[in-house]
Amino acid sequence: MKRVFISNLVFTVLVVSAALLSCKNDNDDDDEIKKIYGQNRAGQILYKHISGYTYEFTLTTFTYCLSLADRPELEISWGDNTSSIISRIPRDRKNVEILPDNYQRNIYIGQHTFPAPGVYTVIVSDSTRNLGIENIPNSIDIQFGLKTILIIDTNIGHNSTPEFLNYPIGKAAVGRKFVHNPAAYDTDGDSLSYELAICLREDGIEIETYTFPEASNELYVDPVYGDFVWDTPIKAGIYNFAMRINKWRYGIKIGSVIRDMQIEVIETDNRPPELPNFKDTCVIAGEKISITFDITDPDNDFINLTAVGTPFQLTESPATLTINSSEPGKTTATFTWQTNSSHVRDQPYTVVFKAEDQNSDIKFVTLTNFNITVIEIN
Repeated sequence: MKRVFISNLVFTVLVVSAALLSCKNDNDDDDEIKKIYGQNRAGQILYKHISGYTYEFTLTTFTYCLSLADRPELEISWGDNTSSIISRIPRDRKNVEILPDNYQRNIYIGQHTFPAPGVYTVIVSDSTRNLGIENIPNSIDIQFGLKTILIIDTNIGHNSTPEFLNYPIGKAAVGRKFVHNPAAYDTDGDSLSYELAICLREDGIEIETYTFPEASNELYVDPVYGDFVWDTPIKAGIYNFAMRINKWRYGIKIGSVIRDMQIEVIETDNRPPELPNFKDTCVIAGEKISITFDITDPDNDFINLTAVGTPFQLTESPATLTINSSEPGKTTATFTWQTNSSHVRDQPYTVVFKAEDQNSDIKFVTLTNFNITVIEIN
């Protein structure tokens, strides 16, 4: 049996070796089982309305790029007793986006026409999750599941899921508060709510052995802002969480997305950068918002500051973020948005600032956000 296993392994390595060349191994001591079999780490299913009962779905998975397992195509169940095979774009693994920390970002796109109005549970299942997830016992033997609910109701109109501008991955430190925000924006201008959920296995079923990890204080998702708050991690390791993002119109729930995310908790002396707290604001259309602020780092590291949110996505008079100065331990920036009447809507706009230190040991991120409501005075 041992000789056969080695032969098959050599053959598999030859098949995928070209793909693995694009992926840098930062930890040569990783378990060989993880390299061979470990696969899925995070993901989501989103959709947008095309016409009639036709929708385009985008499945995004974040996988371990050193794994010999690869999925150029996956099956998606539409919730109407039919399923399809959708292909990754690009299909060839060597052209797939590789992120830091051995993450591989895979995007699959497919369209489907539903037979009639109704509630459709769209599911993707794949084996396996990666090895060693602390709060999913025997995680390598547990399938990876994603689920999105689409509600087609002609009385409330067609809709698309929100987009998420932050990836569902991150790093936290033992003993330090961790905050993640998906940076959701909804092109339909609908209301969103957020809640903590249980990770899923095959057929969109909750994992029976899943547990939420311990926190020295609390673990929760802010239902309004979407902040995932872990205050604070106690034990180093890899953890998976799920966040359910619900979409509302006229007080009616019209869909939801369960987003699976993975957080790596490490022991480190590095301290994350510090962002100011921003107050929510309300402005009259035509007014200009200009906020200059400082970001500091207690370890005197350089800081990389970015911002995401709907105001930056607008085609007419979008918001801007200008870096005024940057030096070790401090960055000064200005957020500017010239509003106009086209920006008026009932729902506030959310802006998320992301500060990442450039520490030589490990890079840490701090997030903060605030809402801007644009109104019109008649």
